[in-house]
Parts: sequence; C-alpha cells; structure tokens
Amino acid sequence: MKAVVMKKYGPSDVLEIANLSRPKIKDDQVLIEVYASSVNPVDWKIRKGSLKLFMRKKLPCILGGDIAGRIVEVGKKVQFFRIGDEVFGKIDISKNGAYAEYVACSANHLALKPQKMTFEEAATLPLAGLTALQALLKLGKMKKGMNVLVNGCSGGVGSFAVQLAKAFDCRVTGVCSGRNKRFAEDLGVDIVIDYKSQDIVSLQEEYDIFFDVVGNQEFSKVKHLVQRAGVFVTTLPSFNILLLGSVHNLFASQKMKHIFVQENRADLELLADFVDAGLLKTHIDKSYDLNDVAEAHQYSETGRVVGKLSLIVAE
Repeated sequence: MKAVVMKKYGPSDVLEIANLSRPKIKDDQVLIEVYASSVNPVDWKIRKGSLKLFMRKKLPCILGGDIAGRIVEVGKKVQFFRIGDEVFGKIDISKNGAYAEYVACSANHLALKPQKMTFEEAATLPLAGLTALQALLKLGKMKKGMNVLVNGCSGGVGSFAVQLAKAFDCRVTGVCSGRNKRFAEDLGVDIVIDYKSQDIVSLQEEYDIFFDVVGNQEFSKVKHLVQRAGVFVTTLPSFNILLLGSVHNLFASQKMKHIFVQENRADLELLADFVDAGLLKTHIDKSYDLNDVAEAHQYSETGRVVGKLSLIVAE
C-alpha cells in the first residue's frame, strides 16, 4: 500500500511516499480502506518535533489522525461493524497514522459515516469535531443559552465549536482576522472580533465558556472575561494548565482546563447526528492529493486556513 512516511523530525520535505505492507489487525480492530484523511496543525507540530515532550513517536512513522473509508476486514471480537460499512473516525496518533491507503483501527474509535457527508467531508470532522465537542460539552458543561467566546473561530476546531454552540442556542462571540468576518457570520457568530484591531483583553463582557482554540491566551490575563462560575478551556498544554490547573480548580469557582481529545465512538455518533440534522457542516479550504501532503503541511503552517484541509487518499 502507499503511505506517507516520516523517518526523521524536520521540515515538510521529511515526508516521503513509500510502499508498505497492509497492516495486520488485532481482534478488537478493523482494517479500513482509506478514501480520505485531513491535515491538522497537530500533524506538523509532531513532524517538527514541537510535541516531543508530550508525544514521542517511534520513527519511522506515519502521521495523520483523521480517516474516512470502508471496512475491508473485521477482528474476531468486533461486533458493531461489518465488512463494507462506511465509517469515519480518529485513530490514536501516538501509535499509528492515517496518511495511508489502509489503516488498522480500534473499532471503538470509529462510527458510521454521516449520511449527509462525502468521504472527503467526513474525514475533516473527527479530530477537530471531537476537540470542539469535548471542550464545550464535557469540560465547559455547555448548556442552552450560555455566553460563549471562541478565540480562533474560523479554523477547523473553531468553526465546529461555533456551530455546536449555536446548536445549543448559545450567544457566540468569535475572534478571527477581519478577512474572515463574513465566514464567521455565516457560521452563526453573533459578534465578530477582529484580533488585529481589538485586543481580546480589552473586552468588557463576561463569558460562561472562554474557548481558546488558538492557544495564545493566558488564563491570568483573561480571567476577568470568565464568569464567576465559568470555564476557560485551551488547546495548548502549558505548565500553568497541566500542573497548577488541578490545584487551582479545587479552590476557585472559575475553572481553567486543557482539552486532551479522546477517541470515542459515542461522541463521533453525536457529531454525525448533528451533521445529519443539518446543524453541523464542514468547510474545506483546500483539498490535496496524498502525494502533495508536504504542500498541505506548508499551507497549514501559515495559520491562514479557513475551515479544514482535506487529503484525498483514493477515489
């Protein structure tokens, strides 16, 4: 099978196309013929070695966490899926990767593909969608009518977060560059803040959930924007969040939390339900062939992606 292999850490040119054997599955896994994947910032952060402290990959390795495709083999202990099922999901990127024509994946990390999405669209949903869902619902305890701020509302995670918050009839303030104002409004953002012309710290409002998707805000500097019983959630692991956060959260009414996204079939099924109900959609900024994955990484690193980048593995 064709796969994108990384033999060393470094710039995008360390990604190589290689021919490998199909992976063998365990009893609790399925083998998926992958039709599409996507490129997420975590992919190039791993490639560059920026996350070695939290995730050290055994080299050579395959990157990528999102998959959408069809099941071609089922393990002995798998009961939920059958050969031929169209699925999407997030694989454990610490163990294997999705930039390949075939992927062995735990059955618990998959769900049936949303009926209203193509394989390409479904492949852009798992990692970013799960991050948004788990940050807002599980960490933020989002409820109907809350006041939510999404810092980085025009990217993959941010765009899904906005839509999920609007599905709960929340009032959403979105932070992005001015050039993405129309896109943010189309997603449902009630108030768009252009970070280039207005500093978030200067805002006068308080929020039930402050979701820092970009990971460029410190809780200490924006805590005045968090309601007394509100939650600050960030995607960026930091010393303050990881080591001091748990102690802080024992005594303070305001909570600060970091989202470690978890592979979870129930959450994937919930995302699929939102999609099929017309409450959640993806926006694909650019689509790349598997052979052009290095170019996709380069574009992702610019920080100018609106929505998601898809990766076509097979027609």
